[in-house]
Amino acid sequence: MNVKFKMPKFSRYLMDKTWQKELGLTIIGTTLSIILTFGTAQYFEHKQKVANGRLMAMMVIHDIDNTVETLTKLGNEHVKIAKMAQYLMDNQERLESVYIDSLEKVLNALVAADNSPQQYRLDESAEKVFLSSQDSWKSIDNATFIDEVQKFYVFRHALYDHINSSSKWKKPVTEDEYNAEFMKHMLVNASVPLRKFLGEDGVKFYINMADYRQQELNFAANRFRQISNRCKFAMDITDEELAAYIGNREHTGSNVKEHELIGSWIVEKTTETDVIIEYATDHTYNQTLISHQPAPVFNGRIDAKLITAGTWELRDDTLLMVLKPGIQFEMDDSRVTPKPGMEQRTKDYIAEAKAFVKKLAKERDIQEDRPRSYAASIDPTGNKIELMWTELDADGNEVKQAYYLTKQEN
Repeated sequence: MNVKFKMPKFSRYLMDKTWQKELGLTIIGTTLSIILTFGTAQYFEHKQKVANGRLMAMMVIHDIDNTVETLTKLGNEHVKIAKMAQYLMDNQERLESVYIDSLEKVLNALVAADNSPQQYRLDESAEKVFLSSQDSWKSIDNATFIDEVQKFYVFRHALYDHINSSSKWKKPVTEDEYNAEFMKHMLVNASVPLRKFLGEDGVKFYINMADYRQQELNFAANRFRQISNRCKFAMDITDEELAAYIGNREHTGSNVKEHELIGSWIVEKTTETDVIIEYATDHTYNQTLISHQPAPVFNGRIDAKLITAGTWELRDDTLLMVLKPGIQFEMDDSRVTPKPGMEQRTKDYIAEAKAFVKKLAKERDIQEDRPRSYAASIDPTGNKIELMWTELDADGNEVKQAYYLTKQEN
């Protein structure tokens, strides 16, 4: 905006004093302009602080709600695994006929992940951001909200300290005990060590305590849910507003175009596993999984390759992929050298691994088409794609999952 100042007319008689009036108006106008400019800046700065504080509040409430969901799912999982373990205890003579995924789920649930006392990890990222941001506290300016949030974080730490130290929560099989049993047999199938562990008193006690563990988690989840509702009410944050905040956090990048999708993408690349998806111009795709499998009985690794195929289609921000029946399977053990005295065990290990993958391929051959839909977005470089989807867990709750694809260089 251009401001024109009207200069006083000095040609008039001084006794008229009109020039004094005009000069005074000019000074007053300039002063008001300065006041309004600084006042407007302060106003918008205040508005921004309030907005930042509200975003911080929604971040914390989202953290509380995530904790509620995590605890509820963990309690349900403990009861589910306990029922599976009880079935295996009652049918130990038939363990070899049970699907290997079920055996491994029970075994993993019984064995401590490592020798650390912190078996249940707490994600403190949102808590640290909140506690370290004093400016946001001032912007929130709501004592009730601050008190409830602090109460939540104190109680959550107490809960995790409890479940990491209580005998009812302690996983009954240590990593050292599992490794010692594994070294005796060197077999792929989990039924051998599981048969031994299921007969131990500590394992039976842990399985019997599953309902108590779920009860403790549900109690905590209900308490946190009440805190979340108080925080929402105190800050006048609706469920719709919170859902929009979560949606903005989760959706990044822009919609993927067909020419951007075509090519080879790395889904995973580690020392143990390579997963590559190649999208072709004729709307077909191939997915190749290569597992580099080591074992204590031999030097080197077995390379097991599984190739599946299907079709793809882009609809706005959605990528539809249809997995077709059939699977190609290859296993290369040419780089494996048995360790001294482990020749027969190496042969048994390789034979069992081949039998397991052949069984998997046979089951896949008789399955029908399997369509999957993903919310697809690509980053500004065109080298990263996020594929997000929602699935139901064992209790019918929606859970968001995601793959992250990296463009494979030619």
